[in-house]
Amino acid sequence: MIGRVLALARKELRQLFASPIAYVVGTAYVALTGIYFFQHLVSYNQLLFVYQSEGLGGGGFDQGTVPSHINVLNEVFVPAADDFGLFLLVVLPLVTMRVFAEERASGTDELLLTSGLRPFEVALAKHAVTYLFVVLLLAASAIYPAVVVSRAALGFEHLIALYVGQLPCSSFTSSQIVAAVLGYSIPFVLLDFAWLSNAVSEPVARALGEIALLGHYGSFPRGVIELREVLYFASIAFLGWLASLTALELGRAR
Repeated sequence: MIGRVLALARKELRQLFASPIAYVVGTAYVALTGIYFFQHLVSYNQLLFVYQSEGLGGGGFDQGTVPSHINVLNEVFVPAADDFGLFLLVVLPLVTMRVFAEERASGTDELLLTSGLRPFEVALAKHAVTYLFVVLLLAASAIYPAVVVSRAALGFEHLIALYVGQLPCSSFTSSQIVAAVLGYSIPFVLLDFAWLSNAVSEPVARALGEIALLGHYGSFPRGVIELREVLYFASIAFLGWLASLTALELGRAR
């Protein structure tokens, strides 16, 4: 089974990088993350200048005038993590929604299902390639935060947690069998349910808060990887894979 999955995954990877969409998406993501990370860094430096200028005396800048909550973690990493995750939700459907759509359009989906490959193996290989593409995107954009971590008083656990936190965002776009509209609407609907809190009862609002992405994502950019949050995103990823598998099973039955 492993050999068949790996063979199909290699084929999918070649097809992905034979298409310009992978390069367009990769370039767009790296450019956007770089621009916004730099913007947060500039804003942080401007904020430092304002606080330090208030403490100007005969000796120059007074570092003690900067409040403890004004730091690289809170002013750069946390907002950058929100931006990075949002960018993934925007660009990934451009890649994922073509994975099964192209097979159906060209008729090769029937060949896959009659070639001896089980739907389980097809879904596993396609999802594995998608996550590998996500890892490559994150690795390409990691240089900006890595430079800041090396220069600031932060441990590399913050960088690791920041990028581990990006992987779960892709779980919301891993249901590759859905159409383009669902590929965008589902992630953004699940992003946050705070706008519904005033329209529903308190128990329902709490339940929606447990489902929302933002309620589980905030600990990652602070350098904390909690098992509860990992299990939450793993469950979402599993449901996405299960949806793809179910669609393939139904296609084979027809």
